Amino acid sequence: FPQLVKQLIISSHRSLLSTSVQILQMASAEDIKKLLKSERFSVGLIPQLEAYLISQVDSAAYDFEANRTLIKLYQFFPTNSNSDCITVAGLLAMIYGELSEFGAISCLIPESQKSVEPFPLLIRAVESRDACTFATFWSVFDSIVGGDSVNRLVKSDKARTSLRKSILNTISLSYKNIGVAQALAHLDIKSEAELSSFVKDNATVENISSDTLTFISNAENTKRDKVSQEGGVDYSTIRGLMASATVADE
Repeated sequence: FPQLVKQLIISSHRSLLSTSVQILQMASAEDIKKLLKSERFSVGLIPQLEAYLISQVDSAAYDFEANRTLIKLYQFFPTNSNSDCITVAGLLAMIYGELSEFGAISCLIPESQKSVEPFPLLIRAVESRDACTFATFWSVFDSIVGGDSVNRLVKSDKARTSLRKSILNTISLSYKNIGVAQALAHLDIKSEAELSSFVKDNATVENISSDTLTFISNAENTKRDKVSQEGGVDYSTIRGLMASATVADE
């Protein structure tokens, strides 16, 4: 019977893991950590890592090391590769990871798989966010369509909140003040009331008035105290510096 269960899991893991999740007892983060130490290069670890990956879509309990190990195992055992899991791993890295982590995942994926939608859209979304063209980022991000897990993640409120916090932090490193209208567009928020609620407990925001969002002073935004102008915002240098700092820290 155990052998039959194992065969069923291996044969069905391409179908978004619905069968695998039902058959396998969901491993905890601590269980996964132990498995990574003892069975890191075992093909038998793939179904558990896939199920654990999919669990992060709803829980937002992001685990970069486990997800990267899964993508590495796909390299070693390409016939076991699951395109939806690859996209989910990339999405999770972009949404919840450090700036360098999407690249660390992406570099392990064969070009043949990265050329198949929706992964090219994901790459474009990452590039747009890193270039700080946020309106383009949201448009591309919202157009990403894949399997059930991919679609749930793109529509997840937790994911959107995480992305907005990241974007707000990026802006706060470049400007002391920004117009409310621009903040709404950059964060893909529809109303001033929603914006006020979102920034209420954010550590980077000092206050919000009828037309201006003011950030807490920091070493970056006080070097040149200026208000951003529509059409004249360029955060790409700041974003690049952040990415470089992250890589250097590693």
